[in-house]
Amino acid sequence: MLKVGLIGILVTFLSMICKKEKGEYAVLMGIGAVVLIFSFVLVQVQQAMDFLQTLINLLPLDGGALTILFKMLGITYIGEFASSICKDAGYTSLAGQIELFAKISILVLSIPCIGNILELLDSFLVS
Repeated sequence: MLKVGLIGILVTFLSMICKKEKGEYAVLMGIGAVVLIFSFVLVQVQQAMDFLQTLINLLPLDGGALTILFKMLGITYIGEFASSICKDAGYTSLAGQIELFAKISILVLSIPCIGNILELLDSFLVS
């Protein structure tokens, strides 16, 4: 966490200094820092996924639901990541479209889960 915080602070200060003369370089430095921090996040996510995969193998759980949750988490993070880059570059309308697409993608992924819940409720109500 210390590395990520220091990278963020350093790039912020360098961007503030550089923004006065070459604003486009400030944006590029910000995007570079975001990509670098994203690589740190991917390592953490991979460790968490490895642990959860081990847990799935040990417990009698349906892996399909957890797979959907992982996909939703990935869509959320990538959507936020891309949206933030667009907002920093000044493309707020594009950022909004990315966020909307991410939300709709999550909704589409959740349809099978909603169907399973409705079937479960129907079986309880019929019994």
